Amino acid sequence: LKNQRASFARDAGNIRQSQAVVLLGSRKGEQELNCGYCGFPTCAEKRQNLVVPCVFPVTDLGIALGSACAVAADCRVDNRVMYTAGMAALELGWLKECFYALSIPLSITGKSPYFDRK
Repeated sequence: LKNQRASFARDAGNIRQSQAVVLLGSRKGEQELNCGYCGFPTCAEKRQNLVVPCVFPVTDLGIALGSACAVAADCRVDNRVMYTAGMAALELGWLKECFYALSIPLSITGKSPYFDRK
């Protein structure tokens, strides 16, 4: 990644300790509600600025992440949401239709590798 940060190296170590990683992404596009929550009065005007995402797919992604983490925790699977692996997945072209992605590494070891992070 162009803008490497220390958090990428730390999270890569956690990913290596994980038994699985779930990637969840949010697709580009608007909901055609013309709500203005993105800062533009209409979805048509928002489409002229591709940098600003529609708030609804991002909100849906957050809800999905919370639900997935809760299910994992209910099954006693340690997990943590990480932005770094999501960014790496996008950079690698794994989620071509997505503009935003996050990851949930999963671990079933005796101690969570995501707790005492440095």
